Amino acid sequence: MDSVGAKVAKARWLVRVGVSAACAGALVAAGAPSASAGAQGCNQRTCIEVEGSGLRVESISAATTWNGDFTGHFHIWGGGIDTNSATGFWGYHQKFTVPVHRDLPNGAVLCAEGWEHLNGRMESRGRACAEVHF
Repeated sequence: MDSVGAKVAKARWLVRVGVSAACAGALVAAGAPSASAGAQGCNQRTCIEVEGSGLRVESISAATTWNGDFTGHFHIWGGGIDTNSATGFWGYHQKFTVPVHRDLPNGAVLCAEGWEHLNGRMESRGRACAEVHF
């Protein structure tokens, strides 16, 4: 099978990567790469990466962007997942990863939000989301 045919055969499912707007419900589609190809997206200083195939999600990771270091925590949620990282310093190339290893509902929206802790309060450092599809 030629490379185009192979790509079409593999494209029986999609993970649309999106970046949420300031409003929690707003999701903007940014592409349609497969999760096994590294579905990922960033918003402000927070990035999400979803690994898997089809509806099967192996893991969800949150990280900072280049020069987006902060002290605080990440929150990953959606598709029945709701987990916070430990509070600490998060620098570039450091990831908070949640193992999933199961199928998620078609259309599940997975989000990662970075929260910087500043003088007793928290400030969002971006919310990046990905939508799981067949």
